[in-house]
Amino acid sequence: MVRHKEFDPDTAVADAMTLFWERGYEATSVQDLVERTGVGRRSMYDTFGDKHSLFLRALETYIGSIEDGYRKLDETTADGLAAVRALFAMLLKSEPDDFRGCLVVNTATELGPSDDEADERLRRHLDVGREVLAAQIRRGRRDGSVTDGIDAETLTAVAYNVWLGVRVGVRARTPRAQIVHDVEELMNLLSGSSA
Repeated sequence: MVRHKEFDPDTAVADAMTLFWERGYEATSVQDLVERTGVGRRSMYDTFGDKHSLFLRALETYIGSIEDGYRKLDETTADGLAAVRALFAMLLKSEPDDFRGCLVVNTATELGPSDDEADERLRRHLDVGREVLAAQIRRGRRDGSVTDGIDAETLTAVAYNVWLGVRVGVRARTPRAQIVHDVEELMNLLSGSSA
């Protein structure tokens, strides 16, 4: 008689994602995953394959969650500048003493140079993020919320690098007040109110 799985795979992936996010890929053992998810080793291998396959699935879950937020920006924000602000708010919604940072950036620094599968997923996500910023800056130029005094490509490049910097800054324990200040300086630049 074949036994059916006694766990929810999506919950197990979410639990694994949190563990990888807290510890990183290399520092997370299969036994750590078994303990965190409550899924037996054999069931884990049967369902997800190896640790790396589970990690990639967890990374996709994380990325999917972020990109779901991107898709709602036009509906939930009044203008392009408000949408850019909302993108940064997504990065800062964690508690100030939560130093996990961003799983994408953490993975890029830990595995990106040596893991082609992870790198491909990261690159795709980062390209999506840059295009979302560019689209909202273009939207802001059309609706008047973003300055036309600086070309849109330059604004996108600056915004994208601040966006990456915020993601790293949280992990590096940069004081939240400094990160918020830097984001506000970017908003001033985008709106044209920067001196």
